Amino acid sequence: MKKIIILKWNSMVLGITSIIYGLTLYLNTDILKRYQLYQIIDEIFDIHYVALAFVVLGAIKLIGIVKSSKPLNRISIIVLTAFWSIFSVSFMMTTPTNTVWIFSLAMALIAFGIALKGE
Repeated sequence: MKKIIILKWNSMVLGITSIIYGLTLYLNTDILKRYQLYQIIDEIFDIHYVALAFVVLGAIKLIGIVKSSKPLNRISIIVLTAFWSIFSVSFMMTTPTNTVWIFSLAMALIAFGIALKGE
């Protein structure tokens, strides 16, 4: 178990962070309305679907790790990379100037790095 945690640390962090992020959005649906930062995302996506997508994709990533399933890992990493990239760009383009895009970009780059390694 320790070996899996060490070898799959980045993948596990990506999955867990995506689940927590999705749950936070789902449980606080007014977050998109209250914060101007989420303006672009709010115009494009329904918050419930975005939140559930993060939770489901994060869970799929964790299940893929536990079951050593390449198809689950591949699907989840491709879509998580896309989701985190979309969030990063939207946060970058939203006023006022913020630093949240850096967090989203870091998650997208971690996901991309995981994909490059073939995890």
